[in-house]
Amino acid sequence: MKIRGKFLEDGSLVINEDFLGILEENGLLSPFSFWDMDDEPVKAEVPERRTGRFFLKRGQGEGVEFFIKKYRPLSLSSRLKGLFSLKWEHHDGLHEWRALVLFHKNMLPTLIPVAAGRAGRNTFCVTLGLKNYERASRLLDEGSRLSPSERLSLIEKIGAYAARMHKKGFAHQDLYLLHFFVKLPDMVPFLIDLQRVVIQKNLRRRWAMKDIAQLLFSSRLVLSEEEIVHLLDSYCGEIGFDIRKDRRLFRDIEKKATWMMKRHLRRNKDSV
Repeated sequence: MKIRGKFLEDGSLVINEDFLGILEENGLLSPFSFWDMDDEPVKAEVPERRTGRFFLKRGQGEGVEFFIKKYRPLSLSSRLKGLFSLKWEHHDGLHEWRALVLFHKNMLPTLIPVAAGRAGRNTFCVTLGLKNYERASRLLDEGSRLSPSERLSLIEKIGAYAARMHKKGFAHQDLYLLHFFVKLPDMVPFLIDLQRVVIQKNLRRRWAMKDIAQLLFSSRLVLSEEEIVHLLDSYCGEIGFDIRKDRRLFRDIEKKATWMMKRHLRRNKDSV
């Protein structure tokens, strides 16, 4: 899908041309009109970011669902933490817009970007709501309604998606199963929350390793070892080489995944 962006307000607002009509009808043609709008929070709000939902009407039709992420400037402590940890951090709705557009350009299913902009020191990104979906983490959990063949098909699609993403030079940085939304009934995985995506012409190994470790960790919460092998087979088949044959590489991936699992179990134990 090609996203055609129209820039307004001297470049401080970009709008997906397919949604220009409904946004204009609802008076949303400036950065501050988006920033100041009322929305329903859908996640716990943190000082630097808020995610909300709102509905817009087109004529006399039903309301169309949208989501907005509002980014405030990072605190000094947060900036220093990112600097000293050598993490690749983006805190900008315009970066998320760019990632969404590039994913669509490269045929990687994700949410449809609607608008993004800068309101003073704040930024935001708006996406269209996704209907008829379920999180992969829930769909693949025990007792799910998927048949064995459907499970393997979905696992294969997720592994191939991750490989295609890495081949195109993108790393998600939060590649857990819960960030894959599965569109029903065709079982197409959509990757969400692209605000931290790394974009490089030649993706560095460290970013791919981190993604694979996160995917392995989260998959082991709901998949059997046989299904994990199928996931890796799918990834390796799409990427073009078997990462398991590079013993040093795969040992580092497993080390990261094991650390994530230990941390997860420790947190669950502490919360009981």
